[in-house]
Amino acid sequence: MAQTIRWGIVGTGMVARDVARSFSQVADAELLAVASRNQDTADAFARCFGVKMAYDSFDALLANPDVDVVYIATPHHRHRDDSLKCFAAGKAVLCEKPFTLNAREATEVIAMAREKKLFCMEAMWMRFIPLIREIKRRIDAGEIGDVQMLKADFGYPIGFDPESRFFSLEKGGGSLMDRGIYTLSLANYLLGQHETLVSHAAIGKTGVDEQSACLLGYEKGAIADLASTLTTYGTNEAVVMGNRGQIRIHDPFYRPSRISLQKFPAAEPVEVPAIGESAGMKQKLKDNALVQKLYRLVSPVLEKLGGAKTISQPFAGDGYQFEIEEVTQCLQRGDTESAVMPLDDTLAIMETMDAMRQQWGLRYPQEQ
Repeated sequence: MAQTIRWGIVGTGMVARDVARSFSQVADAELLAVASRNQDTADAFARCFGVKMAYDSFDALLANPDVDVVYIATPHHRHRDDSLKCFAAGKAVLCEKPFTLNAREATEVIAMAREKKLFCMEAMWMRFIPLIREIKRRIDAGEIGDVQMLKADFGYPIGFDPESRFFSLEKGGGSLMDRGIYTLSLANYLLGQHETLVSHAAIGKTGVDEQSACLLGYEKGAIADLASTLTTYGTNEAVVMGNRGQIRIHDPFYRPSRISLQKFPAAEPVEVPAIGESAGMKQKLKDNALVQKLYRLVSPVLEKLGGAKTISQPFAGDGYQFEIEEVTQCLQRGDTESAVMPLDDTLAIMETMDAMRQQWGLRYPQEQ
C-alpha cells in the first residue's frame, strides 16, 4: 500500500482555495493543515475544504510533525523566506510561482533544499496538464519537424487598484511575474534554454510592468515570441511551428483540453512567375476582396482536408491535481526534484525575468 503524503498549506487566497479543492482528485495525498495570520480565516478555510487542523501562524503549522510537505501560497515577495523556514523545519516544499522575486533569492532557496536533501518544486502546474505533456512528447518525437517558432500570449484585463498585489512593486506585481512566467516556462519546457533575449515593457504608474513582450533566440535558429498583459484580453493561445507541421494550443494554453495538430508537406523551391497577362491575373485575384473573403471562409475546411486534426483531453476541475500528484509521487519515491519541473529550469526562468527587468530598468524595493 502506497504511503499517504500529508500536506499543509500556508495562505488562504484564491489560488490556495483552487489547489485545496483539487486534493479530492489525488490518491495518497491528504490536506491535513492550513495556516493563516487570522484564526477565523484558517478555521473557515478548514471547514470549507475538510482540513483537520487550522493554525493562526505559519510556525505552528511547521511544528506539526505529521506534515510532510507545505504548499506555499503566500504573495510573491514572501516565497523565499517561507521556503527557507520550511526547510529549516524539515518540510518539503511546493512553492507557488514565481518561485521567488529574482534569481539571487532562487539560488538561496535551491541551495538550502539541496543541502537539506528536501524535495522542492515551483508550482508551475501548466507543465503537468496531460496535453502539455503530450505536446512535449510529440515535439521530441519529431512529429512537426524542427521547431522554427513558438508564439504565446497571456492576458486578461484587471481594473487598476494601487492596493492590489497585481500593481504592487513591493509584492512583485506586474504582468511578467503573474502571466508572462507561463509563456516563458512553456518556451523553456518545449525549446530549452535560449541564447538571446530582447524585451520591452509598458511600465504603469505604480512602477510595475502592466504589459510586456520578448523575443527569445535559440541555438538552431528557433524564435519564441511571447507577450503578457494586465490591460487587455490576449488570445491566450500558443502555437508551436515546425518545418513539417504545427501544434496550436487552444485557449487557455496554460491548462488546455484541446489542441490542433497539422502536418505540412516538404517545402519546395518557389517558382518565379512569368511576366505577362497570367501573372497579372494571379495578382488581381490575390487583391480581390471577394476572393479573400471566400478564402477565409473555406480555409478552415482546407486546413482539415490538409491533415489538421483536433486532439481533446478534458479533465475534471482546474488542473491543479496533476502537480499535486507529481509531488506526492516524487515524495513516495524519495525524489528531491521533479524531472518535469526541475530546479535548474526554475532558476533559468528566474534569470530570464531578471534580464528582462534589467532591460526595462525595473527593480523591486528589496533589490535596492
